[in-house]
Amino acid sequence: MHMKDLNDPAEKTATARPRRRWLSALLYLLAAVALALGYLAYYIHDQKKGPPLPPRVTIDEQAVIDSVMTQTYGKYSAARKGWLYVAADRRTYLMRVLQQAKIADGADGDELYFVASGAAADGREGSAYGAFYVHPARPRDGGLTHMNMQVASRTAPAVKPGQVRFEALGKNLRGWVIEVRSGSDRTHSPVSTTSTVLAPHDGAIVMLGTFRTAMDYDPGKPCAQVKADWDAYVAYETPTDVEEDIEEPEEVLRCDGRRWSYQIGSATGANPAPITVTAGGTQDGLPVEARTWKLTFDPKSFAYDVPAELGEWAP
Repeated sequence: MHMKDLNDPAEKTATARPRRRWLSALLYLLAAVALALGYLAYYIHDQKKGPPLPPRVTIDEQAVIDSVMTQTYGKYSAARKGWLYVAADRRTYLMRVLQQAKIADGADGDELYFVASGAAADGREGSAYGAFYVHPARPRDGGLTHMNMQVASRTAPAVKPGQVRFEALGKNLRGWVIEVRSGSDRTHSPVSTTSTVLAPHDGAIVMLGTFRTAMDYDPGKPCAQVKADWDAYVAYETPTDVEEDIEEPEEVLRCDGRRWSYQIGSATGANPAPITVTAGGTQDGLPVEARTWKLTFDPKSFAYDVPAELGEWAP
């Protein structure tokens, strides 16, 4: 019998070929499984991402303001050049936009802040104002939503453009400082001005604090004489040993031209920056002593801590 020579190269090649075919098939199978698993992982990841987000929202300022003002106040009156707003006090005010600012750097789209104010439509004392914040809907759906705050007063004159300041209150918070006056004729009675800080928070426009801004009164007499009359009024004591009624002296109002200016500091964290308020101006015709207060923000109440001596006042 003829024996095969296992050392023959031809015999070695013939014997090795079946092993290489099985190895190739195994490698192809593993590659196919890996590819399938890759496609499966990509599909699962893609499903988790959900549908693509709508495009970034852009705001046409005039169109949006007209729409929001109409929703809030009613139809626009071309004859009166404003919106006729029937407020909660059942009085009608002629509302017009005083300030507007579009912020175009938001990740979801544009944001719009604006303030409107108006006097009583019947010509009597009283006014109203409103602050508005328009922003992309959350969660993002390609639309817009807005929030607003309305304030009406039976005595305050309408807010004017120079009385509204749009401010960066913190790194991620914008709002307004709005000056509101009580009274209009400083020769008749004291006219006080108070600054109100407003900002969006938790789905609403909220008041963060109020502080004094100005006090004006002109008694129509020399301030030195009025100050002497005031000193006498303060020193007066009602007699206790007289039986008949005694006419009490009338209260004396001093010359007043005091002012309180403010400066918003730098925000170092998530909370709004502190506000520095400085006193100045005149009283009794003389300069008042300079004094400064620092209003810090309380995150629990989401408001500034305002000392009583700077708080809102009546004339």
